[in-house]
Amino acid sequence: MKLRADCFYFKGDKPCRYKRLCDGCPHYKAFPPKVLIIKCRAQGDVLRTTALLPGIKRKYEPSHITWLVDEESLDLLHNNPYIDRLLGYRLADIMPLLSEKFDVLISLDKEPPSTSLASMVESGCKFGFGMNDFGNLIAFNKGADYAYRLGVDDDLKFRQNNLTYQQIIYKTAEIDYRNEGYIFRPEEKHKEKALRFFKKNAPNESRAAVGLNTGAGVKFETKQWPAEYYLKLIESLHTRLRANIFLLGGGRERELNRFLEKRACVRVFNTGSDNSLLEFAGFLSLMDVIVTSDTLGMHLALAQNIKVIALFGPTCPQEIDLYGKGTKIFAGVDCSPCYKQTCADMKCMESISPEQVFDEIEKLI
Repeated sequence: MKLRADCFYFKGDKPCRYKRLCDGCPHYKAFPPKVLIIKCRAQGDVLRTTALLPGIKRKYEPSHITWLVDEESLDLLHNNPYIDRLLGYRLADIMPLLSEKFDVLISLDKEPPSTSLASMVESGCKFGFGMNDFGNLIAFNKGADYAYRLGVDDDLKFRQNNLTYQQIIYKTAEIDYRNEGYIFRPEEKHKEKALRFFKKNAPNESRAAVGLNTGAGVKFETKQWPAEYYLKLIESLHTRLRANIFLLGGGRERELNRFLEKRACVRVFNTGSDNSLLEFAGFLSLMDVIVTSDTLGMHLALAQNIKVIALFGPTCPQEIDLYGKGTKIFAGVDCSPCYKQTCADMKCMESISPEQVFDEIEKLI
């Protein structure tokens, strides 16, 4: 009896889905070309990298896509119809990859844990980034040269570049870009907590729901919009738009949101700071418009077709594609963008006034 270990359905340690031995099996299916994506770091970047998936399927059809990602981002990729196998960045998942052979590898991180693995994995062709014998970053292919240079040339990144992140990764993978958007498929159950919150607090459904995603993310304190600006915006939203105002955030925003809730001269709805990632996405999905800095919350809103007012200070607005769903407000002071994680002078974010933000919200409501 001959077993077919090259069959798509073959398991080896247990029967296949058809409970058949291989001899004479009518369900044999040859494995399609195998594509490995290594994109592990930064949850917002992981989410916007999903825009690359339709292009991969278009170029390599048929194909079997494996995506390796940090465990904190697994929920962002669950239920994604383009991903055939989803792996967390852990030893038990990484080791088997070193025994496999892929037809295509797309490596989009620049950190050593990802680039060293990309260099070790066997693949017919490689796109993106790897590591050389000196432990330094290299570009695998010509298409990755532009993204490679963006990392070492501040003038190119801050002043010359006019490509969005999505255009850059399509260029890196050498696939034609057709304005593909995020691919994000949360389940309806992840909205249940938000729906219960709405029912319990009974906000006036005839009024616009404006979400204030008050955090600055984990890495960049410099993305933080001042608390007093949020208070002024809250007052304007209530008195001039009669909007329902929701405070959004995670554990890092707990104290800030409590402060805003206490100090606001009008009622605001604090959605809490203990929501799971997908519960947080559920709250975002019920908003009419989100005010946010350049954070995961912004990407989650865009992935769910929610209108966004995005505030930029230390990071590059040109790399963000809002897909026509909102407005970018960039400070544009002489020292920005800078990509500094801390700064004694927060003039970039402080130069974005509450009145500016309110005017843009009013246009979208």
